Formats: sequence, structure tokens, C-alpha cells
Amino acid sequence: MGTRGVSFPRLWHAVTAALALAGLGIEYKVTISGHPGQLAERTLIYLSFFTILTNALVMVASVGLAQRTGALHRWARRPTTRTAVSVYITVVAVIFQLLLAGLHPLTPLGWWGNLLVHQLVPALWLGGWVLFHPHGGIGRTAHWRWLIYPLAYGGWTIAHGVATGWYPYPFLNVAKLGAARVAVNMALMALFFAGLGLAFRWMDEKLATHIARRARG
Repeated sequence: MGTRGVSFPRLWHAVTAALALAGLGIEYKVTISGHPGQLAERTLIYLSFFTILTNALVMVASVGLAQRTGALHRWARRPTTRTAVSVYITVVAVIFQLLLAGLHPLTPLGWWGNLLVHQLVPALWLGGWVLFHPHGGIGRTAHWRWLIYPLAYGGWTIAHGVATGWYPYPFLNVAKLGAARVAVNMALMALFFAGLGLAFRWMDEKLATHIARRARG
């Protein structure tokens, strides 16, 4: 499309941002419903899920990619940003399907929120990552830096859980599993993040090579 219209990549990311916002809104409604007088506590619980934080990250990055210019657009357009977000949202989708699906009954509204944050938004973001440039130029150690976010999240989760007795995910529940088992689970998760990051960096380079060959041909 021309410069006067909205390009397909920008429209794609605008839709991704809108659906992420919808999913986040539904999940917040579900979290606070039925708990009168506990808005602050339930809001903190809502913000303590990796799924919620990562969908919010996808939403912010998608807003940046839907824009033409600006600091947010430049940050979101960087291959390292796009690929790191892809790693995080992939973990959200995979861990839900493998470990969390079916653990809790869902209301009809909760079903829609679950569909958005665990399936549709991850699929749209990853589809945009594959289809649209730029790709390439990610440093060889980037996948280690991408661990900062999940490690910080893990630290917060354990500290919050020890203080309150509440844990967002059963595999991080120190009260039920014990500190040693949770430490092993966190180490395995860190290895999963690192391995996935390495795989995504490799795929990003392959996509960059493919795009360069198409441009020359």
C-alpha cells in the first residue's frame, strides 16, 4: 500500500495490540469479579502472572510497530526486541498447553480471555515476527540477556509467594513442593528460555538471509 494508506504490517500489529488489550481486560475482569473490597489485592494477583505481563509486553510492542515513527516504534522494530518478545510469548503458549490447560474451570467470559492471551495473541505476534522485517543482526549472547526478564519475574514470584502464601503457578509453589524442587524447576525453565532464545536467534538469521536473497533476486 502507498504512504497515504495503512500498510498491512501496521494493520496486523494494530489488530494484535487490540486483541491483546481485549484479552488483558477480560482477564482483569475475571480476576477481580466475586471479590468485593479486595481490588488492590486482586490487582496485585493479576499483575503477578507471567501471562499477563507478557501479553502486556506484546501489546506495547505491537502499538510501537503499528506506528510510523517515534521512540516506541524504533524500540519495537529492533530485531532483538521482536525476537525476545517472541521467545516470551512462545513460553506463555507452550507452558499453558503442556502444564496449565484444564487446571481451573473457566466461566464463558474467562474462556474468551484464555483463548486470547494463550492462543490468539501468541499466534498473531509470532506470525508477524515471521512475516515482517527487519530481521538479522542479533548479537550472539542476546539469548542470555533475554533471561533477565524471566529471572526477575521468578525472583518476584518466590518473594511474593513466601510473603503471602500465594503462587501463580503450581510448579513455583514453594509451600507445596519445597524450595529445592522449585529451584530445580526454575533452573529447568531458565534452560528452556535460553534454548528457545538460541533457536529463535538462529531462525531470525535464517529469515534475514532469506529476505536478502529475495531482494537480490
